[in-house]
Amino acid sequence: MVSRGVVEEEEATTSSSSSTTKFRFRHDQRLMWSSLQYFTDEQLHVLYTDVQCPTCVLLGKDGWPIEEKQKAQVQETLKPIVFETLPGSHHLHTDPDTADRVVTEIVNFLQP
Repeated sequence: MVSRGVVEEEEATTSSSSSTTKFRFRHDQRLMWSSLQYFTDEQLHVLYTDVQCPTCVLLGKDGWPIEEKQKAQVQETLKPIVFETLPGSHHLHTDPDTADRVVTEIVNFLQP
């Protein structure tokens, strides 16, 4: 994804023999295609009922919208040890302002 999303550009400098290489990110329209991984509620329920290990569910307060009914179903089916809604976006695990909190929650979950 990074390779497709980065464009390399050469920029001539004032010197006749030198140039600098710059990179810029572009939006890859292929990322807008419908996902082949969308599941129905019934399919998700079947997948979740097969999970046999402790789980940790961390959601971003400003993340992907999930209805309360869906959250309740996930909690009932997975019975996660941790089920938290943290400040942050859908990418709270990579956002500089919220990533540390996510790491802390995961480390605490993994400690015996």
